[in-house]
Amino acid sequence: MKESRIYYVRWTLPPYRAMTIPPFGIFIKKRYRKNDKILNHEMIHWKQYQRMGLLKFYYQYFREFLVIGYDKMPMEMEARYEENEYKKNNYSKTYHSVDKLSKNT
Repeated sequence: MKESRIYYVRWTLPPYRAMTIPPFGIFIKKRYRKNDKILNHEMIHWKQYQRMGLLKFYYQYFREFLVIGYDKMPMEMEARYEENEYKKNNYSKTYHSVDKLSKNT
């Protein structure tokens, strides 16, 4: 499988600061270019894709998202390895709240 291409872009799907979209690459808002935590998080998603393959990655990700929810889904928890326990379990509240959106868009 190919290595990830990283693109620094003006816009990502709100409320996200970055997105991994296999097999195309990792898309990070330009303002977070120097944020290693975001890059590391997205690189873990890329490794998940490499480990699972394209179809299983998307199936598993969306299944977990719909059944478990974004904050508690195992694929996201794995990607949050550098975060403290509160942030791991309250990721949306920490990074994707309406107040944060106005500051981070």
